[in-house]
Amino acid sequence: MFAIFLQLAAAFLGTFSFAIIFKTPSKYYVACGLIGTIGWGVYLLIMAAMHSLFAASLISSFVLIVLSRFAAYNLKGPVTIFLVCGIFCIVPGIGIYNVAHNFVSNDFNQAFTNGISVLKVCLAMTLGIAFGYELPAKLFIKLKK
Repeated sequence: MFAIFLQLAAAFLGTFSFAIIFKTPSKYYVACGLIGTIGWGVYLLIMAAMHSLFAASLISSFVLIVLSRFAAYNLKGPVTIFLVCGIFCIVPGIGIYNVAHNFVSNDFNQAFTNGISVLKVCLAMTLGIAFGYELPAKLFIKLKK
């Protein structure tokens, strides 16, 4: 339980810090941190329940885009700011690094295996974002009221 709390705290700090580095207006820092924390929490829940990297990436990115759109309507900012900062935690950076490292090390079989895994995660994230963008804008306007 304590490890999960530490991961969520790290997700908040990481997303908050990325918002600063990304030069997000300061009034959005906390919202970006909370969106990233919730996205990471959903990712952890889905991984614990289903043990599926694809499902965890798909559902957490869907939740991230919905939260980003909601924050954009409420805080009168662009969705991109909240999404880019929030998705920071679930981007498969180590997987991309491993693909590049294996490729440079001439371990092409492992590079291909890791590359397919990274592509699956990227596809899941893309689908989750696309599904979230397809929700009608009126839904977020009504939720605001």
